[in-house]
Amino acid sequence: MFKESQYTFKSSNPKHLFSRKNIRKFWLNIHLTLALAVGFFFVILGLTGSCNIFYTELREWDLPAVTNPNQAQPRNLDDILKTVKAAHPQRTQGWTVLLPGYGAEYLLVEYMKPEETRDELWAPLEILIDPYSGKIVEQALWGRTLPGVMYEIHADFYVGRIGKEIGEIGFDVVCFCGIFLFISCLSGLYLWWPRSRKFKQALTIKPHASPERFYFDLHKTTGFYSSALLLVIAFTGFAFSYEDYIKPVVNVISTVKKDLLKDPALKSTVVESMQPISIAQAVAIAEQVFPGAELRGIDTPDGKDGVYMISKRQAGEANGKRPRSKVWIDQYSGKVLAVQDPNKFTAGETFMNVLWPLHDGQILGLPGRILWCLVGFAPLVLYITGILRWLQKRKASRFSHNSAYD
Repeated sequence: MFKESQYTFKSSNPKHLFSRKNIRKFWLNIHLTLALAVGFFFVILGLTGSCNIFYTELREWDLPAVTNPNQAQPRNLDDILKTVKAAHPQRTQGWTVLLPGYGAEYLLVEYMKPEETRDELWAPLEILIDPYSGKIVEQALWGRTLPGVMYEIHADFYVGRIGKEIGEIGFDVVCFCGIFLFISCLSGLYLWWPRSRKFKQALTIKPHASPERFYFDLHKTTGFYSSALLLVIAFTGFAFSYEDYIKPVVNVISTVKKDLLKDPALKSTVVESMQPISIAQAVAIAEQVFPGAELRGIDTPDGKDGVYMISKRQAGEANGKRPRSKVWIDQYSGKVLAVQDPNKFTAGETFMNVLWPLHDGQILGLPGRILWCLVGFAPLVLYITGILRWLQKRKASRFSHNSAYD
């Protein structure tokens, strides 16, 4: 028998449109639409992001541990680079040397523009070297090892291997997903907020509950406890590709100056009669600028007018792997051309500087990296429990609809 009471006319009163019930329904639809449309991509980005937090360790996991039984000093960096250049005489551009530390036992030498991958978005040659023996232990092009594949999936859905242009599009799309994740988190928090103010119930999983209630409780508790970090990860991920939209906003509050890393004016004055200074000399010059700071990396001159860029880490810097204390040095005269000191950053520059350490948990050291890694599994839990909950509600809705005609 048809139940007439199942259908009523809704008021056209504008106040009704903005009732709490309708607002909640609106955000529920937004939350559901995002989950169905891009939720699976959140899962992929979350899982690969968790792996990428420990990329350095994963890259070396199957290599023997570095040993130094005779307590010898690490090999001279100039000698190590000579060994690398001898093995790759055709590679005549600049090299990047990253010292061991922050999860890495081996010294890493990178060649950013290998001929083999010139058509890809970003695929340097990575060479791992024993810092004490100076021997090459492993070398591979970026994206040809499992950790590299995971990283590139996270960065651009692996389309960077197809070509630079499509890789840039892929990178932009991945970063833009941060907006969707941000909205999904905010809408989820709104829907989680207990209208009855029963916060204890909203923050726990009911023991001995039915499967339906368990999935619901697991979804809401996982969402709540991971939401703060997911919001940070979503925003910082978006900022990597769209910082040109963020900087003007930050500039309103605090000045953000031009990044020296992208300054084409930093060049050496070519002196044909002079030999370039050594890595050791460049490092010694940088030590005078940042005395006692930890040496983290060296970029050797790229071409005749290229410069040395020495990267050091001062105490308290958030980014341990790629610190921002840098010195640019003329490769002939040894003159300091520019200095970047994070301790002198404006508030706006400091904000932009911590985006990366906030994205991968470096800002809190190893405990932060572990926590960020665990949160990377949250989208998987939320996606599965959300889909199950949605299917349960659809089944209940169909049953209720069919009952109306009984």
